Amino acid sequence: MFVRRINRFAALVVATVVCSVATVTASIAPAHAAASGVVLMKGSGSAYTDNNGVNMGVIPGKASKPWSFKIVNTGLVSQQFEVTVATFGSGFTATLFNRNKPVSTPFTTPPVEAGASIVLTLKITIDAEEPQDEYIAKFELRDPATHDLLDSAFADANATYQTGTTQHDLFLKTGSQPYVGGSAAQFETAAAIREGQTAKFTIRLQNNGITPATLTLQGFPGFLCEENFVVTVKQGAKDFSAAVAAGVYSTGALDPGEKKQLKVSIKLVTDDDPGCTSDYFFFEAFGPDGNIGSAAHVVIAA
Repeated sequence: MFVRRINRFAALVVATVVCSVATVTASIAPAHAAASGVVLMKGSGSAYTDNNGVNMGVIPGKASKPWSFKIVNTGLVSQQFEVTVATFGSGFTATLFNRNKPVSTPFTTPPVEAGASIVLTLKITIDAEEPQDEYIAKFELRDPATHDLLDSAFADANATYQTGTTQHDLFLKTGSQPYVGGSAAQFETAAAIREGQTAKFTIRLQNNGITPATLTLQGFPGFLCEENFVVTVKQGAKDFSAAVAAGVYSTGALDPGEKKQLKVSIKLVTDDDPGCTSDYFFFEAFGPDGNIGSAAHVVIAA
């Protein structure tokens, strides 16, 4: 999971100019003007965010999942950028694409005009039978001359089999993404939203044990900028927002394999904090054999 980035653009204002003295002619070589650019990203949906991470559910052994990265030239002249990709862990591949063609890294972009942008895609494939875990790739934007890091963002693939083994399984999904969670704590990011728009999630509470069980559900407010959002939880037409917030929502007795579903709506009511680019909303299920929680991740469109 990833938290907000603060003053991302401010760090790019200061440019360091390095001058080298030619040892043979004793003349001063022209200084390299440091590149200036930022990265926006998106998973699902059409809007980009300047948050530094997007979580998506990926089924191991199946098709790859794409993350899009928009490189914006914030300088005053046309410039090129270098892109590198760092991966954390094993059991997956992260492939960079430019215009639907795979490219090797480091990759140098074609010239990007001042104020313009270029979009690259990073596709992650998780190997079959890999454990339910996070598989993370870091997209790194660099100065092509100095290789200094200008900006970065994380593609976080949450491996999921959409199955569980406990009496208190909690599954969570948004849009066309697969369910994550179940018997493990995971995260999933909805399409980026703007002020007045709503991110929507589905929570499934399921008894995957061998005896009947009653589950309770508690939802927690965001911990970054919760005052900017309003959360609503419904089962059918009935509003259970207060019960879920208080941790007293109950499924009633569920037979083995039986489940209950709730719809979660998270509305961005105000976008007056430039430091708030996303928030996580945790939901925790409790049953006779324990508890588990997963998070709905909401990002704000840039």
